This record gives sequence, C-alpha cells and structure tokens, in this order.
Amino acid sequence: MNLNRTTTAVRLLVLVSLVNLVGCSTFFGKHGVFRGRGSDYLQSGSIEPIELPADMESVPLEPLYPIPSVRSTDAFGDPVSLDEYKVPRPLALGEKGEVGVKIQKLEGDRWIYLNASTAQVWPRTQYFLNSGVLDVARSNPAQGIIETAWVGFKDDQTTAVRYRIRLEKGIHPETTEIHVLEQQVERAVLEGGEQPDWPATSDSEEREEWLLRELANSLAETVDNNAASLLGQNVGGNLKAGFTRFNGEPTLVIHVPKVRAWATLSHAANEEGFKVWDDSVEAGVIYTGYTTYDEDEAGFFHPLAFWSDEQPLPKKAPYTLTELMSNLNDGAEVKAKFGDRPGAGFGNTKLKHKAQGYLIVMTYQESKALVNIRDYRGKRISDEDAKHLLAILRKNLI
Repeated sequence: MNLNRTTTAVRLLVLVSLVNLVGCSTFFGKHGVFRGRGSDYLQSGSIEPIELPADMESVPLEPLYPIPSVRSTDAFGDPVSLDEYKVPRPLALGEKGEVGVKIQKLEGDRWIYLNASTAQVWPRTQYFLNSGVLDVARSNPAQGIIETAWVGFKDDQTTAVRYRIRLEKGIHPETTEIHVLEQQVERAVLEGGEQPDWPATSDSEEREEWLLRELANSLAETVDNNAASLLGQNVGGNLKAGFTRFNGEPTLVIHVPKVRAWATLSHAANEEGFKVWDDSVEAGVIYTGYTTYDEDEAGFFHPLAFWSDEQPLPKKAPYTLTELMSNLNDGAEVKAKFGDRPGAGFGNTKLKHKAQGYLIVMTYQESKALVNIRDYRGKRISDEDAKHLLAILRKNLI
C-alpha cells in the first residue's frame, strides 16, 4: 500500500519536471504548437509595387494632416524671426491665493471687480439670484447678460423694480467686471402689459448700489479658483486691453469709456518706473519720465553703485507740458499725431536746456482709447522701446 503510493508520487514528480523542461519549447517558441511570430519581420523582404491597368493613372498620396509653416508674431502682431524670438512673458494676473472682490467707482459709475474668470463668476452669479434674492427672467451667456423679473420692495408698494446684470472680462487676464443696471416703473404700467425699454443709467442709484453690495458679498464667499463653468468661458467678450499697430506704430488699445481710459492710463503712468510730471486732459497727453531706478529698494550702498547708469527721476521736470507742446518737432509724423491738439506748436527750438522723458498720447475713437508713446518733442521712438514701455503701462492698468 505504501509502496504503491510512493511509486505514484515519484511518477507525478517526474511528469511535472518533464513538463517544466519541455513545456515552453513544445507548445510555444519557433517549433512549438503555438509558434511565436515576434521575429518574422527579420525574414521579410520588399513588396513589389502594385501594377495598375494601362487606363489608370497613379496619384501621389498627400498627407492627411499637413503641418503649416510656422509664422511667429509678437503681441503687436509683428512677425518675429527665429533668431530674435523670445518666449513671451505672461500678462500679470491678480493674486490667486484668494479671490479679491471690490466695488470700484468712477464719476457716478460703479462696478464689481474680481480677480476671477467669467467661467468662475457666471454660475455663482446665477446661484446668488436663484437663492431667493431675485428671479431670473432672461439669461444670455453669449452677451454675458442676466435680466431679473419685476420685483417689489416692502417700503414701496406702487413701484416695480428689475435689474440687468452684465458680466465682462476685465482689463487683465482671469479678471471679471460686473455692471448692474436698475429700472423702476409704476405697477400700473406693467398691469397694462407694457414692457418699457431699459434706461441708459439706473433710475435709482441707491437700489443699484444695494444689489452691487449684496452680489459682491455673496461672490466673496462663494467664488473660488477651483470651480468653473464651461458655459461661462465665453462670457464677457474679449479683454478690455491689448496691443496692435495703429498707423504703423506700436499701440496699446483700451476698450473702456473715455473718462475711465484716461483715469487708468494716468494711474499706470505713475507706476513701475514711470513718474507723471504734467498732463493735459484736453490735449490727451501725459508728460512722464521713466527709469528702472527704484527709490524704495535703494540700499545704503546704492549711491556708491558706480556699475549702474540708472538715476532717480527728478521731482520736477525742467519744462512744463505746455512748453514742450509749443516746441514740438515739425516732422510729418509729429504733425499727424499732434496737429489738432490744443497748444501744439511745431518747428520752434526755444528750449534752453535738453529736456527728457516721454509723451504718452491718447487718441479716443470708436469706443476705445489708442495709446502711443513718443519722445519729449513728439517724435517716434524705436519700436523695441515703444513696445517695452507700452507693456509696462498695460501691466499697471486698473
């Protein structure tokens, strides 16, 4: 009994050993039952070309996805050769750690500013309205407009009120502006089925400001930098500031009302190396100096820094803007830019001392401000310098 069991165990052990030794070569491999084909390509040869009938013509194959020629351009749309191409620096973003929300005001206009994209703000604005504050009557993401239904206030039983909320992309990337328009009419007018047109400005500044405050407080609590809506990505059109060429000259374009364009440009002309010495709203010209010298960061040994050519700007320029405007160069490009501006005079050379600085020139047309930078006599500077200085101004717009 024990002998038979031992004999059986030995036979099984021998059988398993034989399978392990010959299994791979028996079932797989070059001569196995399931022959591997991994090395067949080594025995392959060339394929004879297909012979077409005599009445058919061969057409060369075209690539399905042709690669177009690369044509690099800078932010102003100018072509850039490969040897002079530089990776563009990203435009300044707001502080993205927390979403900043504030109400900005300028000459009676007020709006909410957020350093968050419209894709983030759009759904949260609708959420605010649908949370029992106001009912949404119409929503148009393509235009960035939300209109509310008519509502009554407890302290005014005879008047009905509605709001139009408009979201726009801000001056800087990933920022949003929200504008509110308020309209109020007598309830009797609505009972007759009449729907009045929207006014140009709010009927009640107090009620407009109430919704601005409520919406701003809600967005400050609910908007974050993680939640976004695909629907909201295209809300608000394009950025309000960019670059182009106007009459062949590097130009900063600001798509805001004229008063705001002048205000934000004046602010930028006093930042990051710029200093405003004089300006003229009537002429649309700001006289400014520029230097990379930073008085706030100048250390104890900075006056001894013989390796630096940069010097702090004087507190006061040697000439006023009025004196410079009356002593502009008489070139054709200067006359074309300054000819119709108040106080412009050409060809005079009465300046006793050499002036310095730049003239920032704003031309407003077709709902946008076109900004150029010239030297103190109105002449064009090099495109490279103009682009550099305009980029700094663009960065500091508000």
